[in-house]
Amino acid sequence: MTEPVRTLTVEEHDRAWHAIEGAEDPDPGTILNAVLRALRINAPSAEDEMAAILRKRTAA
Repeated sequence: MTEPVRTLTVEEHDRAWHAIEGAEDPDPGTILNAVLRALRINAPSAEDEMAAILRKRTAA
């Protein structure tokens, strides 16, 4: 496991917790997106995800 980059503030934790509680769809992707929105964090773009997949393939 990697070391944490930082610790959530109490306010961030509260927003994330309420985003999870308020998610009507139990799909993990829906919940993750709700938490990211609550924390004002952008998810990686499709291009970023594809680049990461390609890097993993070439590293193996």
